[in-house]
Amino acid sequence: MRNPMRTALFPFVALCLVSPLTFADSRDQDAYVLPDSGGCAVWAPSTLKSSDEYTLRYNGGCHNGRAEGRGKAEWLYRSLPGKVRSSWVGEFRNGVFLDAQTIEEVEPLPGDTYIVPMGTVGNARLLFISRSERDGPVELCRVESLRLEAASGTRLGDDDSMKKLVHDTLAHYRKTCPHPQGSREFKIGIHATAFKPLPNNILPNPQVEASVNPVTGAISYYVNSVANDLRQEKARADHRQQQEESRQRFLEFTRKNAIHAWVTLRQLDENPFRWENKTVGVVVRLDTMLTRDSALIHSGMRNEGGYAYLSGITPEFPGSENSVLLAVQVGVREKPTDERTAYVNLRHIDSRLCERAACADWFMWGRTQDVNWGQPFQPR
Repeated sequence: MRNPMRTALFPFVALCLVSPLTFADSRDQDAYVLPDSGGCAVWAPSTLKSSDEYTLRYNGGCHNGRAEGRGKAEWLYRSLPGKVRSSWVGEFRNGVFLDAQTIEEVEPLPGDTYIVPMGTVGNARLLFISRSERDGPVELCRVESLRLEAASGTRLGDDDSMKKLVHDTLAHYRKTCPHPQGSREFKIGIHATAFKPLPNNILPNPQVEASVNPVTGAISYYVNSVANDLRQEKARADHRQQQEESRQRFLEFTRKNAIHAWVTLRQLDENPFRWENKTVGVVVRLDTMLTRDSALIHSGMRNEGGYAYLSGITPEFPGSENSVLLAVQVGVREKPTDERTAYVNLRHIDSRLCERAACADWFMWGRTQDVNWGQPFQPR
């Protein structure tokens, strides 16, 4: 039996008129019970559908082999001839017992669940997913959920419109059912295609879903997968644009300063003579200002060591909390003295303050093969 409290996320669908027979392929046909003498079939709730325990007796209207209109159905114990378990007198539709409720169309599903078309809300077709007791009539206002089939062209990604549709649907329900049974929340799901149970009678997920309180009208939960997909796609598009802008800035800086290669301070420290008198690009952080126009710098890249002397700067050179993109001319390694370690001399040509650690805002476009550190730079 399908759990009446199932709360699976349901997604959204296009307006489409659906006849009662639309769902027939997915229905448990065994739950339609025929009297032993033949005649009209009646839909049996879960407790009464066992042919080993109960037999059916029906008198009344009939259409297409199913109880229709006014009628009387009696469920009798098979083991106790003549003893009635349940007696139904009232209206039937499509074999389903309505009691005295006015329901024009209903499609039963296993698990004491019923699909009841209830007109439209705006341009969307409304379906009540109603319940019954295990041995009683469908109860229209005892809903498990409300489902809507959105009209073609509906902007499902518009959260404001969808929330309004949810509120309007709840208002429709409260008008139909002014005295809801208790204050239990239920789901309202909006579908982008025609609503039809999936194999094994699983109800399809909607694109928009909300949990509502039928008494207070409050929405405690709302999710719109269409809007989420649109936001994610926009975020991906924005990221691609940022990557391209980063790439163009990087290439412009490289061309403007005629940078021969992008290198790490570790590579320079290892063999400065390879780059002597050449212009290279480096990522650094300030370590210590030594004079008004020179400083000791260290690598600004993650997991990279290396130090160098940098000249040709001003006291306004960015502090150690920021990474800096530098174009520098490589000089010679100074001879060590008692006061100073031998580091490579670099002369400042141009620089840019980085917004992100390791100048990731300048390299966000690059993959490993795009910037071959320590090799002549060739833009791809």
